[in-house]
Amino acid sequence: MAFPDNTDLDKITPLPEWFRRVALPYRSGMRLIASGKGPRVTQITERRRGVRERDHIAWLDARDVSNNIRA
Repeated sequence: MAFPDNTDLDKITPLPEWFRRVALPYRSGMRLIASGKGPRVTQITERRRGVRERDHIAWLDARDVSNNIRA
């Protein structure tokens, strides 16, 4: 897999779009963020927040359970 360049890693996806990307309903996504178990969130404007690509990748990596799966 090719890693994105730094420009791609700094791209911010607005929260509603990020929730769709990870297949979470809006309210469930907000609860995940509020609980501190979601990815790091970046303030885009006074009213808009989003997830930076590098934070999305780090969050996914932290949730990796491939070593805990039993056949």
